[in-house]
Amino acid sequence: MKFSSLTRRIVADTPRGTAPIDPWAVHNLAMQRTARGDAITMLSIGQESEERTPEIVVDAAIASLRSGRHHYVDVRGEKHLRQAVAEYHARLTTQSVTAESVTIFTGAQNALFSVAQVLLDIDDELILVAPYYTTYAATFGAPGPAVVIVQVEAEDGYQLNVDRLLDAVTPRTQAIVLNTPNNPLGSHYTQAQIERIVQVCLAKDIWLILDAVYLDTVEAGSVALPHLIPDSERILVTVGSLSKSHRMTGWRVGWVIGPATVAAHLAKLCVCMHYGIPPFIQDAAVVAIHQATGTPETVRSVMQHRRSLLLEHLTTVEPARLIDAGQGMFILLDVEPLGMTAFEFAMGLLEERKVSVLPCDGFGPGGRYLVRIGLCVDGQMLSDAGRKICQFIAENKRTD
Repeated sequence: MKFSSLTRRIVADTPRGTAPIDPWAVHNLAMQRTARGDAITMLSIGQESEERTPEIVVDAAIASLRSGRHHYVDVRGEKHLRQAVAEYHARLTTQSVTAESVTIFTGAQNALFSVAQVLLDIDDELILVAPYYTTYAATFGAPGPAVVIVQVEAEDGYQLNVDRLLDAVTPRTQAIVLNTPNNPLGSHYTQAQIERIVQVCLAKDIWLILDAVYLDTVEAGSVALPHLIPDSERILVTVGSLSKSHRMTGWRVGWVIGPATVAAHLAKLCVCMHYGIPPFIQDAAVVAIHQATGTPETVRSVMQHRRSLLLEHLTTVEPARLIDAGQGMFILLDVEPLGMTAFEFAMGLLEERKVSVLPCDGFGPGGRYLVRIGLCVDGQMLSDAGRKICQFIAENKRTD
């Protein structure tokens, strides 16, 4: 039987023309072994495995269900949630928006995919900054544009070279995607970098898609943002979520904030895609935003503690190289000096030391030797994982 060309565009989390890979192979194997009873330390996913959603949010969902909030709703998202998101967005970015600028989706992944569907076409080009989150190439490539990759290089301190980014702009460029703070690097852009990019987007009518999912996991004001640059609202589309900041990864609450024209097209897409997300989930999300206000600070504090704890035990990683932005949920390890790929390192670490980390092959062409270590567990387990990583490196140093 015949399938659509879309199935080929999303076959792997890599741009068209590159070798298909499974970026989650090591993680999935670790999950299978855990299900069989193996004691695997899971550092391969951006989720706090030991933490739960705040009880006040869970209770709100239960109460909403019991009150009968389980019927059809506004496909754009209920007005009270869209208003809450608008207020939350204003706190994070200082940009004032209305509920009419907000569209609710089943998580940021669904939101990003939907943005791609309404902004991109088969004759367009889209610019991604690599390393990028592993689903980006398939998500933004699904409508058919050519995906142009601008690699962040080690010699630049893993900071974006804006000249290289702007040199990639052509008359076909329809959108630029920025993720700040970046997953997996944890890095962010300077105000000067953001302003240069915004000015080019404004001058050339290029959409700027900002993935801000990790914004509330770092200190307020520590990340430069484009939202207050004059006229930026004309080209700026922001994607957000409660997954990381409020420990709600499984609730699937995300959103898009953008111009009225974007919101109108997204609403039409919602009609033929999900037809609204469950009202009891939306009610719980409102409670998370308005009442669980201390959770993001708790997450930030926990991440900083775990970072310090892990770094204390990653003391002998040479000749591998640590890449640490000092904030966010991840630390990276460059394993090229060991003479092995990230996949080989991650698979070996799992087999020999029962620690699961994520090889960054799926994060763009520059990720072949980068390993992402998630700050997903606490205490002794994290300390032990750090020691096991160092032991594995010591046993696998090149002898040539």
